Amino acid sequence: MKKRTAALLATLVILITGSAQKAAFGVCAGATLSNFKIEYDGENESLDSKAGLTVGAIANIAAGKNFVVQPGIFWTQKGTKDEESEGGSTYKISLTNNYVEIPVNFLYSSGGFFAGAGPSIAFAVSGKWKYELDGEKETESANFGNSDDDDMKGLDLGANILAGYSSPGGFLVMLNFNQGLNNLVPGEADGAKLKSHYFGIRLGYMLKGKKDK
Repeated sequence: MKKRTAALLATLVILITGSAQKAAFGVCAGATLSNFKIEYDGENESLDSKAGLTVGAIANIAAGKNFVVQPGIFWTQKGTKDEESEGGSTYKISLTNNYVEIPVNFLYSSGGFFAGAGPSIAFAVSGKWKYELDGEKETESANFGNSDDDDMKGLDLGANILAGYSSPGGFLVMLNFNQGLNNLVPGEADGAKLKSHYFGIRLGYMLKGKKDK
């Protein structure tokens, strides 16, 4: 996984460097609202959505009039949570996973507004389960891999939809929805499917790129 991450990052750097004269760079941060959906025996189930954080950088690379290719790299949190009460006892559970996420969006831009879509790839870096029963709390690390002992696969492929606005002064706001595409159930899935999804909002600032002479 480390070799694949390095190769993708190298490709991203080459793409940005090769188009530097037509690129504008930006940084942004914001929040996510995420969940995981599991499908088994024809039924879909999910717990409650969980808020998280996201921070990263983007590059807007001109690809013709009104068209932009926007690669980026983000630290993105995805997770879920649940709370149940029974017999006077309250049980809480939550999962927070940290990913290095690399989206590449293809955008149409006009008058500062932009919208588009593209693929994304996310690599799980760490994760944590939190349990609470009647005030007693426990935590444990989430395990990523493809064995029956793991919690879920560490590679999360997605499809991204994005819209936003960039002001003449460089202020940036972006809204996106990301739908996981691959099954995250590790080992022998036995017909079960687990997929991620999240809504995100990011605020940031764009640095102006160099104009062609």
